[in-house]
Amino acid sequence: MIKFFRHIRQSMINQNRTKKYLLYAIGEIILVVIGILIALQINNWNEERKLKQQEDTYYCKILEDLRADINNIDSTIVSLDKRQIAAKRLLTKLLKIQEDKTVILADYISALRSRQFFPTKAAINDITSSGKLENLKNETLKEAILDFYTNQNYALGVVDKNNDQLAPKVFQYQDYTDFGIQELPLYRSIYGEELQNLLKSTEWQKDPKSYLFRNLRDHMNMTLIICEREKDLLHSVKTSAIELSQLIKPFCKTK
Repeated sequence: MIKFFRHIRQSMINQNRTKKYLLYAIGEIILVVIGILIALQINNWNEERKLKQQEDTYYCKILEDLRADINNIDSTIVSLDKRQIAAKRLLTKLLKIQEDKTVILADYISALRSRQFFPTKAAINDITSSGKLENLKNETLKEAILDFYTNQNYALGVVDKNNDQLAPKVFQYQDYTDFGIQELPLYRSIYGEELQNLLKSTEWQKDPKSYLFRNLRDHMNMTLIICEREKDLLHSVKTSAIELSQLIKPFCKTK
Protein backbone atom coordinates (compact mmCIF):
# COMPACT_ATOMS: atom_id res chain seq x y z
CA MET A 1 0.00 0.00 0.00
CA ILE A 2 2.83 2.40 0.87
CA LYS A 3 4.61 1.54 -2.40
CA PHE A 4 1.35 2.19 -4.26
CA PHE A 5 0.98 5.73 -2.84
CA ARG A 6 4.67 6.38 -3.41
CA HIS A 7 4.29 5.37 -7.05
CA ILE A 8 1.37 7.80 -7.49
CA ARG A 9 3.32 10.66 -5.93
CA GLN A 10 6.36 10.01 -8.11
CA SER A 11 4.21 9.81 -11.24
CA MET A 12 2.59 13.18 -10.51
CA ILE A 13 5.94 14.83 -9.86
CA ASN A 14 7.37 13.47 -13.12
CA GLN A 15 4.35 14.83 -15.02
CA ASN A 16 4.67 18.29 -13.39
CA ARG A 17 1.14 17.97 -12.01
CA THR A 18 2.04 20.00 -8.91
CA LYS A 19 -1.50 21.16 -8.07
CA LYS A 20 -2.92 17.67 -8.20
CA TYR A 21 0.06 16.40 -6.23
CA LEU A 22 -0.57 18.93 -3.47
CA LEU A 23 -4.23 17.98 -3.34
CA TYR A 24 -3.25 14.35 -3.23
CA ALA A 25 -0.68 15.02 -0.47
CA ILE A 26 -3.29 16.85 1.59
CA GLY A 27 -5.73 13.99 1.08
CA GLU A 28 -3.08 11.50 2.12
CA ILE A 29 -2.37 13.48 5.30
CA ILE A 30 -6.09 13.61 6.06
CA LEU A 31 -6.33 9.86 5.60
CA VAL A 32 -3.39 9.32 7.96
CA VAL A 33 -4.93 11.63 10.56
CA ILE A 34 -8.30 9.85 10.25
CA GLY A 35 -6.53 6.51 10.64
CA ILE A 36 -4.77 7.73 13.78
CA LEU A 37 -8.03 9.10 15.20
CA ILE A 38 -9.82 5.82 14.50
CA ALA A 39 -7.00 3.87 16.15
CA LEU A 40 -7.13 6.16 19.19
CA GLN A 41 -10.91 5.82 19.38
CA ILE A 42 -10.68 2.03 19.20
CA ASN A 43 -8.03 2.10 21.92
CA ASN A 44 -10.28 4.34 24.06
CA TRP A 45 -13.21 1.98 23.52
CA ASN A 46 -11.06 -0.95 24.60
CA GLU A 47 -9.87 0.89 27.71
CA GLU A 48 -13.41 1.94 28.60
CA ARG A 49 -14.58 -1.64 28.10
CA LYS A 50 -11.85 -2.93 30.41
CA LEU A 51 -12.68 -0.33 33.04
CA LYS A 52 -16.37 -1.20 32.80
CA GLN A 53 -15.58 -4.89 33.19
CA GLN A 54 -13.39 -4.10 36.20
CA GLU A 55 -16.16 -1.96 37.71
CA ASP A 56 -18.69 -4.76 37.25
CA THR A 57 -16.23 -7.23 38.81
CA TYR A 58 -15.80 -4.99 41.86
CA TYR A 59 -19.56 -4.73 42.32
CA CYS A 60 -19.85 -8.53 42.15
CA LYS A 61 -17.05 -8.99 44.68
CA ILE A 62 -18.61 -6.49 47.07
CA LEU A 63 -21.93 -8.31 46.67
CA GLU A 64 -20.22 -11.61 47.56
CA ASP A 65 -18.69 -10.02 50.67
CA LEU A 66 -22.06 -8.64 51.73
CA ARG A 67 -23.71 -12.04 51.37
CA ALA A 68 -20.94 -13.61 53.46
CA ASP A 69 -21.42 -10.91 56.10
CA ILE A 70 -25.16 -11.54 56.26
CA ASN A 71 -24.61 -15.28 56.83
CA ASN A 72 -21.90 -14.66 59.42
CA ILE A 73 -24.07 -12.17 61.28
CA ASP A 74 -26.89 -14.72 61.45
CA SER A 75 -24.50 -17.30 62.92
CA THR A 76 -23.13 -14.78 65.41
CA ILE A 77 -26.61 -13.76 66.58
CA VAL A 78 -27.52 -17.43 67.14
CA SER A 79 -24.34 -17.81 69.21
CA LEU A 80 -25.17 -14.69 71.23
CA ASP A 81 -28.67 -16.03 71.88
CA LYS A 82 -27.19 -19.24 73.32
CA ARG A 83 -24.76 -17.25 75.45
CA GLN A 84 -27.60 -15.14 76.83
CA ILE A 85 -29.63 -18.24 77.66
CA ALA A 86 -26.67 -19.69 79.60
CA ALA A 87 -26.03 -16.40 81.41
CA LYS A 88 -29.70 -16.00 82.33
CA ARG A 89 -29.91 -19.59 83.58
CA LEU A 90 -26.72 -19.16 85.64
CA LEU A 91 -27.92 -15.86 87.12
CA THR A 92 -31.28 -17.37 88.05
CA LYS A 93 -29.67 -20.35 89.79
CA LEU A 94 -27.19 -18.09 91.56
CA LEU A 95 -29.85 -15.79 92.97
CA LYS A 96 -31.95 -18.74 94.17
CA ILE A 97 -28.99 -19.82 96.36
CA GLN A 98 -27.61 -23.26 95.60
CA GLU A 99 -26.19 -25.87 97.96
CA ASP A 100 -24.23 -27.43 95.09
CA LYS A 101 -21.86 -24.99 93.39
CA THR A 102 -21.50 -27.17 90.29
CA VAL A 103 -25.13 -26.39 89.43
CA ILE A 104 -24.03 -22.79 88.86
CA LEU A 105 -20.65 -23.55 87.31
CA ALA A 106 -22.22 -25.83 84.70
CA ASP A 107 -23.24 -22.76 82.65
CA TYR A 108 -20.23 -20.59 83.40
CA ILE A 109 -18.12 -21.28 80.29
CA SER A 110 -21.14 -21.06 77.96
CA ALA A 111 -22.00 -17.68 79.47
CA LEU A 112 -18.50 -16.37 78.72
CA ARG A 113 -18.14 -17.25 75.08
CA SER A 114 -19.92 -16.54 71.82
CA ARG A 115 -19.00 -16.40 68.16
CA GLN A 116 -17.36 -13.13 67.09
CA PHE A 117 -18.39 -11.49 63.85
CA PHE A 118 -15.51 -10.57 61.54
CA PRO A 119 -16.60 -8.66 58.41
CA THR A 120 -15.54 -9.82 54.96
CA LYS A 121 -13.85 -6.78 53.43
CA ALA A 122 -11.57 -8.23 50.76
CA ALA A 123 -13.23 -6.32 47.91
CA ILE A 124 -13.43 -2.86 49.50
CA ASN A 125 -9.89 -3.22 50.87
CA ASP A 126 -8.61 -4.11 47.40
CA ILE A 127 -10.45 -1.17 45.83
CA THR A 128 -9.23 1.41 48.33
CA SER A 129 -5.67 0.13 48.74
CA SER A 130 -5.07 -0.07 44.97
CA GLY A 131 -6.45 3.42 44.33
CA LYS A 132 -9.23 2.05 42.12
CA LEU A 133 -12.05 3.80 43.94
CA GLU A 134 -12.43 6.23 41.02
CA ASN A 135 -13.27 3.24 38.79
CA LEU A 136 -16.68 3.09 40.46
CA LYS A 137 -18.44 5.53 38.15
CA ASN A 138 -21.88 5.43 39.75
CA GLU A 139 -21.46 8.17 42.36
CA THR A 140 -24.69 7.34 44.20
CA LEU A 141 -23.75 3.67 44.53
CA LYS A 142 -20.16 4.50 45.45
CA GLU A 143 -21.36 6.80 48.23
CA ALA A 144 -23.73 4.09 49.51
CA ILE A 145 -20.87 1.56 49.59
CA LEU A 146 -18.55 3.91 51.48
CA ASP A 147 -21.30 4.88 53.92
CA PHE A 148 -22.03 1.22 54.62
CA TYR A 149 -18.44 0.36 55.51
CA THR A 150 -18.07 3.53 57.59
CA ASN A 151 -21.18 2.65 59.59
CA GLN A 152 -20.11 -0.98 59.85
CA ASN A 153 -16.74 0.07 61.30
CA TYR A 154 -18.50 2.30 63.81
CA ALA A 155 -20.90 -0.45 64.92
CA LEU A 156 -18.12 -3.00 65.33
CA GLY A 157 -16.07 -0.42 67.22
CA VAL A 158 -18.93 -0.07 69.72
CA VAL A 159 -19.12 -3.87 70.03
CA ASP A 160 -15.38 -4.06 70.75
CA LYS A 161 -15.57 -1.30 73.37
CA ASN A 162 -18.47 -2.99 75.12
CA ASN A 163 -16.67 -6.33 75.17
CA ASP A 164 -13.54 -4.59 76.46
CA GLN A 165 -15.64 -3.40 79.40
CA LEU A 166 -16.94 -6.89 80.08
CA ALA A 167 -13.74 -8.89 79.60
CA PRO A 168 -12.03 -7.71 82.83
CA LYS A 169 -14.93 -9.17 84.82
CA VAL A 170 -13.59 -12.63 83.99
CA PHE A 171 -10.34 -11.81 85.76
CA GLN A 172 -11.77 -10.03 88.79
CA TYR A 173 -12.66 -13.10 90.82
CA GLN A 174 -9.36 -12.64 92.71
CA ASP A 175 -9.22 -16.17 94.08
CA TYR A 176 -9.95 -18.70 91.38
CA THR A 177 -9.40 -21.60 93.71
CA ASP A 178 -12.07 -20.34 96.10
CA PHE A 179 -14.30 -19.68 93.10
CA GLY A 180 -13.86 -23.30 91.99
CA ILE A 181 -12.49 -22.83 88.49
CA GLN A 182 -10.96 -26.31 88.84
CA GLU A 183 -14.43 -27.76 89.37
CA LEU A 184 -15.72 -26.69 85.96
CA PRO A 185 -16.68 -29.76 83.89
CA LEU A 186 -14.40 -28.56 81.08
CA TYR A 187 -11.30 -28.59 83.31
CA ARG A 188 -12.10 -31.27 85.88
CA SER A 189 -10.37 -34.08 84.03
CA ILE A 190 -6.99 -32.33 83.84
CA TYR A 191 -6.70 -32.10 87.65
CA GLY A 192 -7.44 -35.63 88.72
CA GLU A 193 -9.21 -36.68 91.93
CA GLU A 194 -6.27 -36.12 94.27
CA LEU A 195 -5.60 -32.54 93.14
CA GLN A 196 -9.32 -31.81 93.13
CA ASN A 197 -9.47 -32.78 96.80
CA LEU A 198 -6.45 -30.61 97.61
CA LEU A 199 -7.86 -27.57 95.79
CA LYS A 200 -11.00 -27.13 97.83
CA SER A 201 -13.17 -24.16 96.92
CA THR A 202 -15.31 -22.14 99.34
CA GLU A 203 -19.10 -22.07 99.66
CA TRP A 204 -19.40 -18.50 98.37
CA GLN A 205 -22.53 -19.37 96.37
CA LYS A 206 -24.49 -19.48 99.66
CA ASP A 207 -23.51 -15.98 100.70
CA PRO A 208 -24.98 -13.11 98.59
CA LYS A 209 -22.67 -10.69 100.40
CA SER A 210 -19.44 -12.43 99.39
CA TYR A 211 -17.25 -10.81 96.76
CA LEU A 212 -17.33 -13.84 94.46
CA PHE A 213 -21.13 -14.00 94.60
CA ARG A 214 -21.55 -10.29 93.83
CA ASN A 215 -18.94 -10.31 91.07
CA LEU A 216 -20.53 -13.27 89.31
CA ARG A 217 -23.98 -11.69 89.68
CA ASP A 218 -22.82 -8.40 88.13
CA HIS A 219 -20.81 -10.22 85.47
CA MET A 220 -23.82 -12.22 84.27
CA ASN A 221 -26.08 -9.19 84.51
CA MET A 222 -23.79 -7.16 82.25
CA THR A 223 -23.37 -10.14 79.92
CA LEU A 224 -27.10 -10.15 79.21
CA ILE A 225 -27.10 -6.42 78.46
CA ILE A 226 -23.94 -6.32 76.35
CA CYS A 227 -24.97 -9.36 74.30
CA GLU A 228 -28.31 -7.70 73.60
CA ARG A 229 -26.58 -4.50 72.53
CA GLU A 230 -24.28 -6.48 70.22
CA LYS A 231 -27.24 -8.25 68.64
CA ASP A 232 -28.96 -4.91 68.09
CA LEU A 233 -25.89 -3.49 66.35
CA LEU A 234 -25.45 -6.62 64.22
CA HIS A 235 -29.11 -6.53 63.18
CA SER A 236 -28.53 -2.94 62.03
CA VAL A 237 -25.43 -3.93 60.03
CA LYS A 238 -27.33 -6.85 58.48
CA THR A 239 -30.24 -4.62 57.45
CA SER A 240 -27.82 -2.17 55.81
CA ALA A 241 -26.00 -5.03 54.07
CA ILE A 242 -29.27 -6.33 52.62
CA GLU A 243 -30.25 -2.86 51.41
CA LEU A 244 -26.85 -2.31 49.80
CA SER A 245 -27.01 -5.75 48.18
CA GLN A 246 -30.28 -4.79 46.51
CA LEU A 247 -28.67 -1.63 45.14
CA ILE A 248 -25.63 -3.48 43.79
CA LYS A 249 -27.42 -6.46 42.20
CA PRO A 250 -28.36 -4.66 38.94
CA PHE A 251 -24.71 -3.71 38.44
CA CYS A 252 -23.37 -7.23 38.90
CA LYS A 253 -23.99 -9.10 35.67
CA THR A 254 -23.35 -12.56 37.17
CA LYS A 255 -25.46 -11.84 40.32
